[in-house]
Amino acid sequence: MKLENHLLAILESLHDAVIVVSKDCTVIYVNKAYTENFAVPKEKIEGKKLDQIEETSRILEVIRSGKPLLNDYSYVHSLGKHVCGNMTPLIDNGEMIGVVTIMKDISEVTKLEKELDKYIEYSNELRKQLNQKNFFLLKSEVPKMKTAVSLSQKVAETTATILLTGESGVGKEVFARAIHEASKRHEKPFVAINIASVPDSLFESELFGHVEGAFTGSRKGGKKGLLEAAHGGTLFLDEIGEMSLNAQAKLLRVIQEREYLKVGGTQPLPLDVRIICATHRNLNEEIKRGNFREDLFYRINVVPIEIPPLRERKADIPFLIDNILKDLSVKYMKHVAIDDDVIDVLKRYDWPGNVRELTNVIEQMIAVCTDSYFKVEDIPSRIRERKRFNEKENFFVNFEPTSRFNLDKGLQELLEQTEREAIMEVVKKTRTRSEAIKILGISRKAFYAKLKKYNVL
Repeated sequence: MKLENHLLAILESLHDAVIVVSKDCTVIYVNKAYTENFAVPKEKIEGKKLDQIEETSRILEVIRSGKPLLNDYSYVHSLGKHVCGNMTPLIDNGEMIGVVTIMKDISEVTKLEKELDKYIEYSNELRKQLNQKNFFLLKSEVPKMKTAVSLSQKVAETTATILLTGESGVGKEVFARAIHEASKRHEKPFVAINIASVPDSLFESELFGHVEGAFTGSRKGGKKGLLEAAHGGTLFLDEIGEMSLNAQAKLLRVIQEREYLKVGGTQPLPLDVRIICATHRNLNEEIKRGNFREDLFYRINVVPIEIPPLRERKADIPFLIDNILKDLSVKYMKHVAIDDDVIDVLKRYDWPGNVRELTNVIEQMIAVCTDSYFKVEDIPSRIRERKRFNEKENFFVNFEPTSRFNLDKGLQELLEQTEREAIMEVVKKTRTRSEAIKILGISRKAFYAKLKKYNVL
């Protein structure tokens, strides 16, 4: 049997489609797989001009350039198929005489890819919705808070170390948990520790764990440390500004080396945790004072996120109260409504303890409330009194008499006119006479005497 017969037999036995096109674009051969895979009889294509059958065929490009195209993906309109092919020039005595193409129908693969793209898009949309759900409790109308939330959402799916800063009670752990839940580590543990609560002598054992017999009184069988407990997940180091310099050096080494040793151990363990730190301190100032390592600061401050205090986001107080009440209603098994007057008083307070203090106040109110709604009287007196003090303090700063000085009037008449307007304004803005008396800072007897004098109802 001649070699060409052997070659023909080989081509006919291939499962991939083969098409041979001459230099003048004539199709001179297609194998059995071609006719079967694409449902094209030999007589329908052999002897035909390829540029008339498929004018955009990639084979024509190889004929023109003389250069092969390998792993080339294209859509063949005449076949209605997506194909992947290797197109190689046929050379005889240094001259190209045609092109041989071996190709595979990948229409099903392409279809599956499109389906996969749809599922990926759908998955991304679900992830986006889940991300929004995770950050729902941090929803805000205040630009500075919106910026903090937006940045948290962006970095959630990265592995970057985050430093959350803000006053005590602003919700740094709420941010940390939301970031964890929105990350790819959400199915793994979230472990939180307040550094200020751990004595320096126990820090290494708490963070790294220890092996059995590591020190006198060590637990039998050893102890799992926080890094091991958080493996694959997130470790939240709250109040990192309280960490001793000795502990800082040990933490720095772990972050740099990405491995750690248990106390008393000899075998390094790999570190696979996402670290989120938080502090109410200004770490730059602590560095200047020599209380915090600058090299550790740069390791943990990869993405700094500043959380504003509640006094700078009072517009969010109604939303926060609503969510606090939802949780407390379950705890105390009662539903209590809150009206705008109560919210108005709460919004006038500066909340030095931030969201933590607000939560405490609402719980105090719901615990003692016997009605189905809160009254102003249900607000703790320290907040009510602070509100009245603020009103009294600010009233005369903002007060401007509507009348203009008239040089024809005497001083006494001008003073009485201004006093009348001030009393009318206070009476108008307060809910009770007692409240007006406290703001004006006069006796009840004097107050009613002036009402009568100025004919103020």
